[in-house]
Amino acid sequence: MVKKPVLVITDIHDWSYFQWFLLGFYRLQSSSELQVRIHSHSVLEWILNHSSNYFLSHVAFHFLWRFRRNKTILGNYYCDGFLELPDGRRKTFTIDHADTPYMYDLNRLKTKDVYFKMQYPICIEDEAFHLTDTIDIPWIDSENIDSKYRKKQTLSARKIIKNFHQYLPKIKPLMVGPRRLSFGNSSALLEKGFKNYRKEFRQEKTKNGMCYFGNAKGPKPSEHLQHPDFGWEADLEGWFKEKICHPNFKRAIIADYLYSMGYDARIISRENSDTGRGENTQSIVPLDKFCQFISTFKYNFNVSGYGTSIPNRFIESFMVGTGIITDKLHCRWYQPFDDEVKETVPMGYLPMDKVDWDQFKRDVETLKDSHPERINEAFRTKWAPEIVAEYIIKTIAEA
Repeated sequence: MVKKPVLVITDIHDWSYFQWFLLGFYRLQSSSELQVRIHSHSVLEWILNHSSNYFLSHVAFHFLWRFRRNKTILGNYYCDGFLELPDGRRKTFTIDHADTPYMYDLNRLKTKDVYFKMQYPICIEDEAFHLTDTIDIPWIDSENIDSKYRKKQTLSARKIIKNFHQYLPKIKPLMVGPRRLSFGNSSALLEKGFKNYRKEFRQEKTKNGMCYFGNAKGPKPSEHLQHPDFGWEADLEGWFKEKICHPNFKRAIIADYLYSMGYDARIISRENSDTGRGENTQSIVPLDKFCQFISTFKYNFNVSGYGTSIPNRFIESFMVGTGIITDKLHCRWYQPFDDEVKETVPMGYLPMDKVDWDQFKRDVETLKDSHPERINEAFRTKWAPEIVAEYIIKTIAEA
């Protein structure tokens, strides 16, 4: 019998971010290409990772989520593990889901064989990350907070990673999955969640476009800053002030413009994103119904989010044959976009007066029909769980 590689996940946080990859690993296991093991550090984690009982997984998820959120103010951005190859070699890896493309865990960069970055910056070979055309952000350490600058109730200045480019051979692009496939991580529950989304694929699109944004404003800007934390959006706004404008303000303008054209354009709250206030509950689409909702549209509009990240709406659209219209991207996935994504003008954190709104409107007015069959083909051949899982395993094995 040919010995198969064994993928061992030793620690995983913010589980829903990694479920797309877990499902892919399980599919490779089902086809006898891989063995998958997940270490559980408590009974609740074992239930979450292995139970196919929806109720038990739901309970475990919420207890663990509350514990993780209350345990520390630092972000738990990582899925860590190793691949044991048939010849006995062991290769370590981490998957980093942090929304900020310029933030990395230096310790993991030093110690892991492969560092997968879900928000992989296009400009990673440059000396800094280009937040706008005039503002560069240094490559910073996500887990190294300078204690002497620590502020009450918030994070503080993260240290700059020196000689960042020596780690580039380890850093690999990945992709972003949907917001959540299931409350549990078992193969059965993940497959059920996937099929619930995927069954909504539609070849025929009856509506032109839509947008579905959370807030019309960013967080309230931090005040009296001396040492800003660039991993914290409120600090970005408080430090750079009028030199930047949060993406949510552009989302609000786009939503209003699309609404005037008869599109389904939704902003859930017109308040700051860190307040939790002002939700228009009638506009909210339940997560398990979201793919069904967007499946009737040719296009789903996007403005690059937190730190100019690519959001979940990309894959949630591709699954049902809906294309994406987006501002110029700052990040890329492990394969290039084709018919599934159309880019328009730069937006992100640009000041409002630097956005070419006239060109954006021309781009919208001249939109051609989408190609759901091509989007579906791109999904099957580039973004499906087992396809990205094969890429992950191959990349680790060749490190």
